[in-house]
Amino acid sequence: MAVRLYRTDAYLTTFAARVVDCITFAGAPALILDQTAFYPRAGGQPHDTGTIGGWRVVDVIEREDDELVHVLSAGAAEAMLRPGDVLHGSIDWPRRFDHMQQHSGQHVLSQAFVRVAGLDTVAMHIGESESTLDLPTPALTPGVLEQAEREANAIVMEDRPLVAYEVAEADLSALPLRRLPKVRGTIRIVEVKDYDWSACGGTHVRNTAQIGPIKIIKAEKRGPETRITFRCGGRALDDYARLSAATGRLMEALSAGRYEVEQAVQKLMADARAMHKAWQEAQARLIAFEAAELLANASRLNEGSRLIASAFANRDPADLRALARHLATAPDTTALLGTAGEKSQLIFARSKDAVGDMTAALRRAFAVLSPEGAAKGGGSAAFAQGGGVPADLARVQAAVAAAREWLVSQPRTTSVNADKS
Repeated sequence: MAVRLYRTDAYLTTFAARVVDCITFAGAPALILDQTAFYPRAGGQPHDTGTIGGWRVVDVIEREDDELVHVLSAGAAEAMLRPGDVLHGSIDWPRRFDHMQQHSGQHVLSQAFVRVAGLDTVAMHIGESESTLDLPTPALTPGVLEQAEREANAIVMEDRPLVAYEVAEADLSALPLRRLPKVRGTIRIVEVKDYDWSACGGTHVRNTAQIGPIKIIKAEKRGPETRITFRCGGRALDDYARLSAATGRLMEALSAGRYEVEQAVQKLMADARAMHKAWQEAQARLIAFEAAELLANASRLNEGSRLIASAFANRDPADLRALARHLATAPDTTALLGTAGEKSQLIFARSKDAVGDMTAALRRAFAVLSPEGAAKGGGSAAFAQGGGVPADLARVQAAVAAAREWLVSQPRTTSVNADKS
């Protein structure tokens, strides 16, 4: 089994190793070495990348036999590598150090939640741009989140050492571990000096100052747990830079001070809600006026029923639905409405005391609107809608006319009151 150099020196970026075996892993060329500084995917921490013998390392896997498999880029299959070859490896240091900051920061933040709220971390994950830890509670107050974040950053600023050492399983009870390890035998412990003790095989910074700022981004409920999303070090600084730049743009656009931006945005939102409500009320009045005009000019069938058939160019389907539903509140009235455009729509509605099946009428209209059968829709006897295909005004008018002709041709001696078919 390979000697894991990263366990004793996480800052080691170059090394030499002998090839133990050349294999194929998931269809890609891969190497097993006698020693390595490459960290594998494990414990919520991503794998290292870099090069071995000049070939790109794209993944590092820990097999069930604890051997590490270094998966290489596809071109390495042509390199004729052999067991016994001595190769030089190089770690992608910016990626490694970023992971070290996130992982060490997670240890500190997890302990902060223990001390502030008595909540231990049940799972963690370091992602490409942000990291997460899961806590065994469905909710956390903003006060607890702020307190834990302040506690964690206080430890960062105290520049406490991080040390890694091994202890026998029998000696674990002497350490105040946050969680008991799942592995047996000799256990590697990572300690944030006099603050946190965790069984961990990951890579870590030398002291808490190197973690940099720790920032909680959000907390979201996930069943019985809460997921905390956070960023540390360079990621936290990048996040602050982006937020600061966005705030600056808002300050300029709103003519507001740095700490007055939130209040200015809230006022804009309140104004927008008020304007939207006023617009909705005005729209409802316009719909009522339009409906009254259409009803006044509606065709009268022999029994006195009113039938409205109208087509529009590029009308908002939501607006047309509102108009159809309004018309259907009038006694013994049927409305056949359509709008042309890239996604044409047909909306058919009738009052409860009117006669006719709107779904059947829609099928007749579809035969004209989309003879190839691309139009989709449906509904009930009293209300049906559909379309979704490109159609000009003439095509929509023809489709509405087809539905009208079919309805007029139907026997009108039976009312379909409260029809639920």
